[in-house]
Amino acid sequence: MKIKLIPAALLPLLALTSAVWAQPPANSPTPVNVSVGDITDTRTTGMFNSECKLTLKFTGDAAADAMSVRQVRVKQAVDDLGRDLVPKKDADSLSASMGFSGSGSRSGALSTELVLRNPSRHSAVIKLIEGEVEFFSPTAANGGSLVIKDILKHPAEPVANDTLKKYGVELTYLTKESYEAKKKQMQAQPGNGADAAMSQGLGDMFSSMFSGMMSSSSANTALLYVKDPGKRVIDVEYQDAGGQPLKRRNSWSSNGMRSQDFAQPPPADTQLLVYLATPDAIQTVPFKIENVPLP
Repeated sequence: MKIKLIPAALLPLLALTSAVWAQPPANSPTPVNVSVGDITDTRTTGMFNSECKLTLKFTGDAAADAMSVRQVRVKQAVDDLGRDLVPKKDADSLSASMGFSGSGSRSGALSTELVLRNPSRHSAVIKLIEGEVEFFSPTAANGGSLVIKDILKHPAEPVANDTLKKYGVELTYLTKESYEAKKKQMQAQPGNGADAAMSQGLGDMFSSMFSGMMSSSSANTALLYVKDPGKRVIDVEYQDAGGQPLKRRNSWSSNGMRSQDFAQPPPADTQLLVYLATPDAIQTVPFKIENVPLP
């Protein structure tokens, strides 16, 4: 393990590799191991850019059965000088928002970036990190894996699915034609006074948000509007009628719109696989890490 102290003024810091392993707590119901990979430590006296980023990698039975890490919640984090490293929403809003949201990979080892408050200037070790990790393990039985048949055949119509409805999720496939029709419909909503103004405003907002996206789309592009207030949609995958993923070239998302570009136009019987974070698809496992060397 190589550790190098870098002045705080030099940003971004070089990521450093650690090989610290954590065993699960003695009373942990499901075994999980956590290794600490890259560490980026920015120690400043100012309010901004003062944080400590760690890459956590998860192995063990629970991780082996999971598709991704959905979230990491830190209950305790302290350095060897006693400084509390748990992000505080009131004092460290940036660190808090990043530190409490996890991510994962659908291939290879499960990992996520954890953001803590910056350690004391003279501390050498993070003495303790303790919390919970949420693993996402979707199946058709637990509602985490949904297949929507013939997604292209109902443009501009929210997908009718009981599980999506239960969790307040709306998915709407859009084409250029259906987009224009939807925009006109919203702008022409009947009403008087404030109601009419609101409908017009919604139509204008819809137009301004998505018109640029529509103008750049092609026959090879699939556009999906996702209304997901609970942030339960983990990912979506377009497939042929036999369940094989369509070969895609690139994808992006913005303001609830998800765009995927394929090597050729999607077939008419394309289906959509939706990965949804239902309670039964989420497994929460405690973890504990001790004595992580700091750069």
